[in-house]
Amino acid sequence: MCHSTHPFKRSSLILSCALCYTLLFGCSVVSPPVVGPVVIDKIIPAQVLPSTPTRFDLPGGDSLAARVWATPTPRHIVLGVHGFNDYSKAFDPLAQHLSAELGATVYAYDQRGFGANPEPGVWPGAEMLLADLRHIAEQLRQRYPGLPLTVVGESMGGALVWVAAAESPGLVADQIALKAPAVWGASSMPWYQRFSLQFMNMVAPNMTFTGRGVQSLGITPTDDIEVSRDFGRDPLFIKATRVSSLVGVTEVMGRAQGLRIAPPQRTLVLYGLRDRIIPPSPVCDWLAHLNTAVSKKDALDFVVYPDGWHLLTRQLKTRHVMQDVQAWLQQKTLVRRQSAQQAQVAVCSQ
Repeated sequence: MCHSTHPFKRSSLILSCALCYTLLFGCSVVSPPVVGPVVIDKIIPAQVLPSTPTRFDLPGGDSLAARVWATPTPRHIVLGVHGFNDYSKAFDPLAQHLSAELGATVYAYDQRGFGANPEPGVWPGAEMLLADLRHIAEQLRQRYPGLPLTVVGESMGGALVWVAAAESPGLVADQIALKAPAVWGASSMPWYQRFSLQFMNMVAPNMTFTGRGVQSLGITPTDDIEVSRDFGRDPLFIKATRVSSLVGVTEVMGRAQGLRIAPPQRTLVLYGLRDRIIPPSPVCDWLAHLNTAVSKKDALDFVVYPDGWHLLTRQLKTRHVMQDVQAWLQQKTLVRRQSAQQAQVAVCSQ
């Protein structure tokens, strides 16, 4: 069972452990079992481009840790927004590919409450996260006038990018890309998950889960064992998740799932059918909502990967994902491109 830093009634603990593990791999990462031959299909860059530490200054005197994969004469600017409990390092594989193939300069920052910033693991609030994202995108627009700016969000980062771009005052970006967006609001959760989360947030909001001892669940964001092991070794990857943080990220996901208008930007959405962190059911709900209630969705491009995991650019087969992102940024035809209706059929059939 999960281990906590606070004694509590066993039944409630088990329910919240289940939520924690099925919600954004926030407690810890389980290495996937090896079944059959391992097939690796990745694009290996001829020369690795190291990232350089940097920071983004924000209004009020705050600043956030960040990194940049800089090319001498960039043709594209990309901003990465990481997922729950992760940090800017998450974008290294994608940054390597885009810098080599497109001459892109890629930035990624540690969101407030994550990575190398103060108080890691303490939920800062959705409005603060959205404000930070908008300020940083605006800074990059001013720093690189005339160059196309793409904001890429992964998991929770995808939900934040979707909300920031769709809601007023909007997001300064030419286009946005969402990798396995976290669109799992409370309305798509079983009653026992909603009840357990609400109850525990009332009585023990600072209770944390580490998830030790539940390897048998087999829930993992990737089939790449080395990536999973790196999560366990990396001191900046958060391994003990507060109940209050689970509540916060659930609210963000629900907000993204329930939007009634799509962002004005050209948008790419990538999702893998082997994703069990944001499983097909809530994504099906989101796509059904998009197709019936959301206006201005003509600029949405979808790619659904039958063998794709949650971490689409950190799995054993990343070639097609990298090539699709590259082609989309170059505004080339996507062979695997689907409409919102086609994506709904593919996801909801699972």
